[in-house]
Amino acid sequence: MSPQNIFVVTLGICLVNGLVSPMLGVLWVLHPVWMPEMLPMTNETVFYGASLMVSTATLLLSAIPAAIAERLGMPLERAMWLWPAAAGTLLLLGWR
Repeated sequence: MSPQNIFVVTLGICLVNGLVSPMLGVLWVLHPVWMPEMLPMTNETVFYGASLMVSTATLLLSAIPAAIAERLGMPLERAMWLWPAAAGTLLLLGWR
């Protein structure tokens, strides 16, 4: 599988985590802090923003093991497989 395909799989896992993560409730309550006032404060926009933030955080946090492995000399293809594995782990740990 090419690195681009692995990245697409990783993005899919991160998007699912952004939709079902228990962290959505935390960000929902804190929406007056992070949501700009120029956007309407409807349920849809708050959910979309919170989901986007959780998805982005999952993508960034799951990239850390892959980056460390690549820095330590692991080939790119093998290091890229750590990225969806870490994202899947974050997805599963959210429901624990």
